[in-house]
Amino acid sequence: MNRWIERSVFLLAAAAMVIVAAAIPTRRVQEDTQPEVYVYRGYAAATDAPWSERSLDFAVKRLGHLLETYFTGEGYRRYLAVVPDKAQFTEPPEGYAPAGARETADYLAQRLPVEEIGIAPLLSLEDYYRTDPHWRQERLHPVAQALADAMGVSLPDTAEESLHTLAGEFHGSYWGKTAEPLAADVLSYITSPLLDGCAVYDYETDSTGGVYDLTAAEKAPYDLFLSGSKALLRIENPAAGNDRTLIVFRDSFGSSLIPLLAQGYGTVYAVDIRYLATDALARVVTFPEEADVLLVYSATVLQNSVTLK
Repeated sequence: MNRWIERSVFLLAAAAMVIVAAAIPTRRVQEDTQPEVYVYRGYAAATDAPWSERSLDFAVKRLGHLLETYFTGEGYRRYLAVVPDKAQFTEPPEGYAPAGARETADYLAQRLPVEEIGIAPLLSLEDYYRTDPHWRQERLHPVAQALADAMGVSLPDTAEESLHTLAGEFHGSYWGKTAEPLAADVLSYITSPLLDGCAVYDYETDSTGGVYDLTAAEKAPYDLFLSGSKALLRIENPAAGNDRTLIVFRDSFGSSLIPLLAQGYGTVYAVDIRYLATDALARVVTFPEEADVLLVYSATVLQNSVTLK
């Protein structure tokens, strides 16, 4: 499929998804109140991920349909990792209990044909930004290594890596929403000759760039990582030394994690079914018949899974 047709098919599929999404009712996180943003030891968190069996059952339905539609062959190895909500590492306000990542992962793994990879024990409050719900890429090596070990792939050592920092302060999505003032964050990112050589193809814009998008970061700093909210990307790593493929179904937490995992694979697909419906994928991309398939979602998204299409 040439690139013009590839992009045209993508845009048609995305348009169809918008029509379908318009018919899906939104659901508030809690019955009567909007989520509260609070501060614990200088870190802002939100009350937006309570345990919801109804939401998890919907996630099972959507993710199960995804796996059954595209990844039933013997060549696919299927994995699940759940990113803890930052509130899990705080003392939340009275009356609110954040859903645990381990319990969330267990619930899904018992109902989906996946191998669970537990990453919650590798994380702490300090691995997240103070003013934003996301985790910090420079703290994710243990997580990336645990995932790589479970999937049987080797990641390069960190000897050739460099740490860079975006100019200016990083004010995350919780900034200005708390009564208690917050210290601004610094947004850092990891580079290496291997990462610099990776090429990222964006199906929507029919363009190729790198794993970091400094232009996008000028408007939204976290969009530095894989250009932010993107439905479908393909990362080619010519220096991988293998032809293995990783297909990651993810939310925004995957944006900063995937570059670290891409160092161990020849090709990585990053798919966000919040922006591209599962049933539209076949009209946009043909996945190889052998690959590692990783579902990596935050507990917050899974406990509010109406966003999955």
